[in-house]
Amino acid sequence: MPAIAKEIYQALAAVVGPEYISDDPVICESYRSGPGGYENGLGYERVMTKIPGCIIMPRTTEEVQRIVRICYRHDIPYVPYSTGFYGPRSHPHVEDALLIDLKRMNDFMLDEKHFYIEVGPGMVYSPIQEECMRHGAYVVIGGGGAQASAIANLIGDGWSPLSHRIGLPHRRILGTEVVMPDGEILRMGSLATGDDPFWGEGPGPDLRGLLRGYTGLRGCLGIVTRMAIKTLPFQPERLEPTGISPNTALALPEKRIKWINFTVPSKEAQVTAMRNIGHAEIAGAVTKVPLFWRAIAKAECKEEFWDIWGKESEESIANFFIVRVLLIGFTSEEQMEYDERVLMDIMTEVGGVARRTKPSDESWIKNADSAGMWLMCGGYVSVDYVIESLTQAPDHGPSYAELKKKYTPPLMPDYGDPGWFQSFELGHQGYSEFLIYWDQDDDTDPVDQFYVDTSKMNIKNRTYTSLLGPHQPLYLTGPKYGPNYHEFLLKVKNEFDPKWRSHPPVPLAHDLFVDRAPWMHAMRDWDAPADILGESGGRE
Repeated sequence: MPAIAKEIYQALAAVVGPEYISDDPVICESYRSGPGGYENGLGYERVMTKIPGCIIMPRTTEEVQRIVRICYRHDIPYVPYSTGFYGPRSHPHVEDALLIDLKRMNDFMLDEKHFYIEVGPGMVYSPIQEECMRHGAYVVIGGGGAQASAIANLIGDGWSPLSHRIGLPHRRILGTEVVMPDGEILRMGSLATGDDPFWGEGPGPDLRGLLRGYTGLRGCLGIVTRMAIKTLPFQPERLEPTGISPNTALALPEKRIKWINFTVPSKEAQVTAMRNIGHAEIAGAVTKVPLFWRAIAKAECKEEFWDIWGKESEESIANFFIVRVLLIGFTSEEQMEYDERVLMDIMTEVGGVARRTKPSDESWIKNADSAGMWLMCGGYVSVDYVIESLTQAPDHGPSYAELKKKYTPPLMPDYGDPGWFQSFELGHQGYSEFLIYWDQDDDTDPVDQFYVDTSKMNIKNRTYTSLLGPHQPLYLTGPKYGPNYHEFLLKVKNEFDPKWRSHPPVPLAHDLFVDRAPWMHAMRDWDAPADILGESGGRE
């Protein structure tokens, strides 16, 4: 029996045309999470991810609106989908859901005078960045790669080392159009009063937090079909693509843009350098990345990575400190020369020594190397990330590194590397991100347990956590942060989607996962109402 009744299927086909809808099992299966990548291979995928019952591909906001109204009228769960980078969390969590693939909504408009772009959810970053740079502007490319949807990235995460200067994602979301879970259209920013999307803050409350909060709720509060995104001025020289896939990069015109790596004597020197660079208002990016990324950059294959990385030790990692700086001559070569002199003075004061650095970029301007992120093991995730002060953010990684020892293996040995931290918004904020890797052929149950254990660690130590809702059990973290922010979040969900048709059971997906996965039961020492745990009302 088909997942969606024949008459409903025909109504949906009338919206988009028969060539843009299918319930063919082979096509539906192809949309399931792939064999590798972000979070793939974990128990969450095995327990929560379901094959869609039907795929539909709208072209316009009006088509999305009509589809959602049909779903709401007939109680059909649906999931908005653009590029699927978030792997298992991008896909249906209930049987026979309609997957709304938004890739045909690839409209693009650039306003070079007012420095913004207007895009649909099917528009990915790579052509956006290319067109922006042709007109003297640039946008942030997230760590997941330039193949990600710009809208999905901005309402999910939306930061990178370029956030040192270009600003945090919620500041770059301008006029926005959203199809709400009941089919009503909400326009935010200046689109609330007209057709010009240049401004992010419209009349009344700023509703951008409804879209993303801190780090997004995976489309459970509606589908963004149109967004204007702020861009910033860039330098005019072309960045030339070089190499042969997958070993590609952008060759940088060194008189206008270049990376410089510095070794410094201590972690304190790293933080001082970042703060002083921000105070001087120079550079486009200032970061300390995980040291195993250096091995990834050198390796041509998985085996070579382990040959390189296997030579490291806890001692070598603990005594190696690096600051990676991207200089951009935004206005002229003379400005570039001035910034470099200021940078060298700052680094001399903290004992920094410039290292030989490739005059190319593989990661942050167009992200040609994003697939290499899981070269070593096959599975990867940023288990947590925080935005704090430059003083506090660097203390985030070491606590995770210590806890990680308990879960290594199956987590990849990283010899205590504390992860990635950097300057945001010219040093006014600091950012820390802790990454984990695992082999999908191993027992990955402890990886799922590490996720929850980090939440407990943050609660015990009264430290900040970012992934409230989409990646952590809501009833574990909710009572402790806010406090009781989970009650507010669920009230918002129930108000805008009382039938829970938009990407169910988010934001309670992780609560259900913990309840359904036998290897997670021992981790649960918090209470949750029986009615959120499915028909069993508790353990299966």
